[in-house]
Amino acid sequence: MTKKKKLIIIGAAIVILIIIIGVNLKGGSRVEVEVKRVEKGKIESQVSAPGEIHAIKEVNINSDIMGKLVKLYVEEGDWVKKGQILAKLDSTEQFAAYERAISNTGANKADLEFKEQQYQRKKELYKKGLISKENYENMSTAVEVARLNLDNARTELRRTKKRLDKTTIRSPISGTVMSINVEEGENVITGTMNNPGTVLLTISNLDAMEMVADVNESEIPLLSFGDTAKVSIEAFPDTEFVGTVYKIASMPKRDLTSESGVVEFEVKINLPHHPGMLPGMSASADIITDIKDDVLRVPLQAIVTQKKEKGVFTIKDKRVEFVPVTTGITEGRWAEVEEGLEEGVLVATGPLKILMKLVDKQEVSYKIKEDSTAKEETEEKEVDKESSDKKKPGGRGRRNPGRIRR
Repeated sequence: MTKKKKLIIIGAAIVILIIIIGVNLKGGSRVEVEVKRVEKGKIESQVSAPGEIHAIKEVNINSDIMGKLVKLYVEEGDWVKKGQILAKLDSTEQFAAYERAISNTGANKADLEFKEQQYQRKKELYKKGLISKENYENMSTAVEVARLNLDNARTELRRTKKRLDKTTIRSPISGTVMSINVEEGENVITGTMNNPGTVLLTISNLDAMEMVADVNESEIPLLSFGDTAKVSIEAFPDTEFVGTVYKIASMPKRDLTSESGVVEFEVKINLPHHPGMLPGMSASADIITDIKDDVLRVPLQAIVTQKKEKGVFTIKDKRVEFVPVTTGITEGRWAEVEEGLEEGVLVATGPLKILMKLVDKQEVSYKIKEDSTAKEETEEKEVDKESSDKKKPGGRGRRNPGRIRR
């Protein structure tokens, strides 16, 4: 073999190698992405927040006077009605003061009656000129003093009666005894500016419950009174409760022990009655701030940022094209597209690590991602229709208003 032939063979091999490498490089630049068609559907913009269940009416029972607790008439879990006796304090001192006040009132009343009789006699004598004007006026003054003394005695009688009544602790509301913090024989103290005093027990009306949610300050402007909230309670994992926002705090929570620097506001959501719902249960709420039906939407993760511009990668002729979009409201899975796309267009939706590296006009292979969302929404509408039918006369039952579905 001549040297010329060897060079030709080597050159041909190099060309073939370059072609192979080029093909491999071209094939290697093609990545596989998941795609989905732009569709119309429903979007619920939500604010999520954790919180706790509370009774709307909950009272901590304190004593207005100091004394020894001599009798408890209730136990934890008992249902009590308004005005029912809950406990009794030692009333020996208060009863003695009340009896003294009764005696003092009687004495002052008798003294006033005696002085009034004297005044009438001296009034007749003064008219006849038998006593001086000064003597008559002194008697009139004595009657006024006696009348004031009687008024003071009656005031003291009411005060001692009120203190005696306070030795009997009564329920200010109807409800369930949730906790008892004292035992018979313990001394009860009253509250001061720096000391809240002894909380004897706590009573809650479990017929009216609420969730107190801790909402981040950045999301508070999105909320309004009357917003619908879907509440999940850890104790009832298969049940979803529907409530309404009825109170939004105007001042943030004060937590001096927190070092996170997170500012939160309390938002109160009323809830339907449920026999197993108890104060203190952990819960989470999805508060619906906006609802739009039949709007263009894309999966939220399809939205990417290129050169500080928000958009999506559409698929055309097996290549991606970055298209800027204007978005509206969002929820956990979806983003509304107000401008930039039309229904039916294919957009890349994942995987996320590939979306972050895509460049405009890059060649890709793709598979259309199957999405069960439309099926789920259809099934949900059917469930709602069935529940609505059950509410009509002749239906098969009545849906629990606090339960969406199991």
